[in-house]
Parts: sequence; C-alpha cells; structure tokens
Amino acid sequence: MIQLQDAYKSFGSNHVLRGVDLEVPDGQTLTIIGGSGTGKSVSLKLMVGLLRPDQGRVYVDGVEISRLKEDKLFEVQKKFGFLFQGAALFDSLTVAENILFGVKHLRPSLMRQADVLVKKKLSLVGLKPEVARLKPAELSGGMKKRVGLARAIAHEPKYILYDEPTTGLDPIMADVINDLILEVQSKLNVTSIVVTHDMTSAYKVSSRIAMLYDGRIVFVGSPEETQTTDNPLVKQFVTGSSQGPIQMPVRSGV
Repeated sequence: MIQLQDAYKSFGSNHVLRGVDLEVPDGQTLTIIGGSGTGKSVSLKLMVGLLRPDQGRVYVDGVEISRLKEDKLFEVQKKFGFLFQGAALFDSLTVAENILFGVKHLRPSLMRQADVLVKKKLSLVGLKPEVARLKPAELSGGMKKRVGLARAIAHEPKYILYDEPTTGLDPIMADVINDLILEVQSKLNVTSIVVTHDMTSAYKVSSRIAMLYDGRIVFVGSPEETQTTDNPLVKQFVTGSSQGPIQMPVRSGV
C-alpha cells in the first residue's frame, strides 16, 4: 500500500498541496483527477520519492520514505515504474536500449536475457520485435507511449505510475492505451496510479477515482460514484462545465 498522510508541498509562494490524505491499496488502479496545477503530478513524485513533502508523511509498504537516506530510498524506488506524459524516451538510444535503460540500474540480473526481455515487453504492449532496433524519431506518438510503458514494466515493478497516459493521442489510440493499462494490471498483478484529465480513460481503467482541488483530496469513490455524486466540484469537473464552484482566473484583456 502507498499512503500520503497530511502531505504539504510548496514551491516558493505556490502552495500546491495543503494536507493530502490518500491511500492506494495493493492490486487497485487509483486515478487522480483535477484541474491543471492542482498537484496531481506532484503527488506522484511524492509517492516515488522524487520529491519530499514539506510536512506530513509518505509510506510505501509500511516504510516511511519521506525521511529515508538516498541509498535506502533507492531500494524502495526499485518497486516503481513510471510512464511519463511525453514518454520521455532517449532520442539517441534505440527502442531496445530505452527499454533496458532502467533494468541496468534497478535489476541488473535481468540483463543476462536482455534480448528475450525486450521481445517479451514489446509483445506485452502490442509491438513487434523488429521495433526494438528503431529510434524514437521513427515512432508514432502511440508507439512512443507503448515503448514508454514497456520501459516502465521492464524491471518488473510492483507499482506503475502513469502521468497523463492518453494526452496527445487520438481517441482510438487513447483507448488502446487504456486497454494496455488494464492488461498490464491484470497480467502483472501490479498496483497502478494514473493522473489524467481524460474522464473516458478514468472511468475505464479505475478501481477508484480521487479528485484534487485547492491542494486537498475532496472526493474518493468508484467510477460509478464519480458519475452520480452530488459533490459540486466533481460534478463540474467531470461534465466540463464552466459554470460552478471551480472558477478559472480571468486575465485582463482576455
């Protein structure tokens, strides 16, 4: 289980998280929704230890990571795979080299069967073995996302974090990625945390959905409860209405 307990995080005068309490039970897919700048990606980075909270605690499998020394934190981070919003592939490396990049540092013992590992992970994300020799510039947006996912699962993590996995994709390819998230969760028995604005994706892949607003979690429920809740913040967000308690700042002259 991953737990955030009363987590605060600020960047200068920008108070992003203001006391976040959240639990992610093993085996579930939790999706975090909310407007831009509400702290969704910051929450992911706290979970994996890329950022430390200013106040509060972060637990991974019962271990408080928010105050761990770097060597101990690295051991916990081996449990995580991360699919970045833009896939974040290394342009100078082949697909195979991208997939194996984390394995070399996190699970070097798996490098003994590197070619088999690459083929297996490419197959799991629906790509043919010959893709392994290509460079990222030769891939479509959807293929880059798949390779990014193959890299995220290559070292066999327990937890996978997805930062806007369907952003920039057409509706059909976005649904392909949704299916892959479900398939990976089922076949590898991983726990997944997804950050997204895409409610179609959230409804499809989630066990539970949590909403961040004003630096706090204001709702946690099933996809069905998210669609039927009376919470005005959630109702406005999922319908995409400009009318409601969530108001975007209006700049002069716009």
